[in-house]
Amino acid sequence: MKTIYLFSIRARRTGAALFLFAITSVLGTAQLAAAASPSELLEQGIYSEETKGDVDAALKLYQQVITDSKAGQAIAAQAQYRVGVCYYKKKNYAEANAAFEKLVKDYPEQKDLIALANKYLADAMRLLPAPWVDGEDMQLNLKTPDGYQLGTACYRVNAGETNGQKIWRLASQLYVAFHQESSRMEVQADSFKPIHCWRKISSVGEVDVTYSPGCAELKMAGKDEVTKIDLSGVVFDNEEAVQLMRRLPLAADYKTTLRIFTGLGGGIVVPLEVKVAGQETVVVPAGTFDCYKVELSMVGQTFWFSTDAHHYIVKGKSGGVIATLAAVTQRQAGEPVRYRDPAFGFSLMAPADWMFDRHDTSNDKYVFPSDKARVMVLDPDAIATSIVTVGSRTNLWPEAQKSLRAWAEKEVTDGEGSKLLKELRIRPDSWRDRPVAGEPGLSLICDYVEGDEKKISYAVFTFGNTKAACFVLLSGVKDFEAFQPKFEAIVDSYKEK
Repeated sequence: MKTIYLFSIRARRTGAALFLFAITSVLGTAQLAAAASPSELLEQGIYSEETKGDVDAALKLYQQVITDSKAGQAIAAQAQYRVGVCYYKKKNYAEANAAFEKLVKDYPEQKDLIALANKYLADAMRLLPAPWVDGEDMQLNLKTPDGYQLGTACYRVNAGETNGQKIWRLASQLYVAFHQESSRMEVQADSFKPIHCWRKISSVGEVDVTYSPGCAELKMAGKDEVTKIDLSGVVFDNEEAVQLMRRLPLAADYKTTLRIFTGLGGGIVVPLEVKVAGQETVVVPAGTFDCYKVELSMVGQTFWFSTDAHHYIVKGKSGGVIATLAAVTQRQAGEPVRYRDPAFGFSLMAPADWMFDRHDTSNDKYVFPSDKARVMVLDPDAIATSIVTVGSRTNLWPEAQKSLRAWAEKEVTDGEGSKLLKELRIRPDSWRDRPVAGEPGLSLICDYVEGDEKKISYAVFTFGNTKAACFVLLSGVKDFEAFQPKFEAIVDSYKEK
């Protein structure tokens, strides 16, 4: 027992001596660091990082160089770059990205370091293999929190190739109360780096962006000039962001920052912080899914992506709009789009890349009760709005049941069009016989005003055996002549059971 006791005393004494030595060493290092110049601190950091392998000690030294007011731009930039490398070595890719992005932002003249940082940024942005199949088509319902239907959104992906390079062609469409948005993108298959983007918002404008290394060339519709914008680091386009998030290695506590370029937003780059806030089970029309809840704090949006291999967009929330996954289908490029209404027994067909949206009329505040089906037919270029309405002929106004012309005139004076379209007037000389599906039909043209713009409404009315169908095209004056044949083809595709 005595021997053990004596050993314990020695151990305690030795421990105390070691502890005091450690304090002395730390104090000595701090005093040495305080006296060292920024360039000497940088050398000490590199020695700690590369020779001793002490990344944490190196980080402290590099941070001291960055905050030292005496450090020149070149030395501070070296330290900032080294901070990114250290975090990369620690596999803390979010902090590595932030450090490299700070280098790009704060030291733009350090071109060589930025080039090295860009390589790390590309590697740090680890992407999973594409979770979709070629031709995947996701359609989402857009509603208010209390369940009122606003419209629809669709995201499509098709494989392709350009200049011998494999690419993905991404497309999106959104429709909310006569407001349309459309986009088409080409991105590199593996890295998802943007190649080309076209985007149009009906109420804002249209932009075309072509990407090349280090820059983006932006051209607004209706303008001749091309704006060249210098880009550094890894940048993604706004129109690929949703699909890009599906390829992130989402997991508990995952977070990263994406640099998002917005063409219609003035050609600026926005740092978008992506954070997994937890896991939830979400029930939507397409089924029940276990999901990652992903928050985009800067823009105040939340997405729920399925935890399975598909990473579907199951739900989205932005402001007063909630999107829920309605269906996932597969459609090959160039394949026509078909629609069949099981409740009212009619079908339609549209060209490839168009979209049908069966609008829920049960809560429509205008004149579409639940005994009518209303289908929006949306073109991928967001040029016009096409609406097909089908209902029982016996549910029309009594005077409207007498003839197609009486029905058409009643719709213009008392129907939804008179409530939605300002200064709606029929062109007296526009009436034409226009058969539909072998049954009598009648067409007419109206003029109306939207804001300060004059527009055209073209309508076709037809009676079937028991049903009454109305086809309406809403278009700008300059687009009407070119678009009308496409609309007529949709009318001709109409079939009743």
